[in-house]
Amino acid sequence: MNIAPEIFQTPATDLAGLTQAQPENATGDNRLDQESFLRLMTTQLKFQDPFDPLDNQAMVAQLAQFSSVAGISEMKQSLSDIASILGNNRLSDAKEWIGHSVLVPGNISVADKNGQYSGEFELNQATDNLSIDLLNEAGEIVMFVELGRQEAGPVEFNFDSKDEAGNPLDQGRLRVRINGGSASEVATWVPVASVKTSEGNGPPILVTPIGNVFPAEALKIG
Repeated sequence: MNIAPEIFQTPATDLAGLTQAQPENATGDNRLDQESFLRLMTTQLKFQDPFDPLDNQAMVAQLAQFSSVAGISEMKQSLSDIASILGNNRLSDAKEWIGHSVLVPGNISVADKNGQYSGEFELNQATDNLSIDLLNEAGEIVMFVELGRQEAGPVEFNFDSKDEAGNPLDQGRLRVRINGGSASEVATWVPVASVKTSEGNGPPILVTPIGNVFPAEALKIG
């Protein structure tokens, strides 16, 4: 009885075809780091055909290509780390704004810690009877001022809200209404209550009584 000899096949020795047998249910990542690459290269040299050795230039090219890819990966991680650091620094800088007020575009005014409602706007042309009203959510005039004759240009306003005892009085969010003239670029001062981070290492967010404000949206800080 003839018994056929058992045939053993070795894995291909070229780098692209080098494989390792493993169970079908084996798990693990498919990443090729520098250590794994060098281990594969060493195995390739160990099992190369002595009559057909690996080409030196091809090996150098493979090493150079891997080094380039590894360098790009490391650079990406370094840039990510730098972005994170800069994001934290921006947040640290923005925290210094807590307790201050920022001038932001809009016609909604809120009181600061002293009970003052203030802002500014651009008067497009001269007028003889300029007046400013602050209205509550019901549309009622809470405070007003008659400014009379005003030349074209920037106009600032400041309402001092106090109770009968002279203490600061917060009357909530009030809408600014300008009468007797054409106005544009209306902006109000709002206090910064706190600061929070935004997603994706974005700029910090200033939390105010009228909503969230990005530092870039602030026209002035006081």
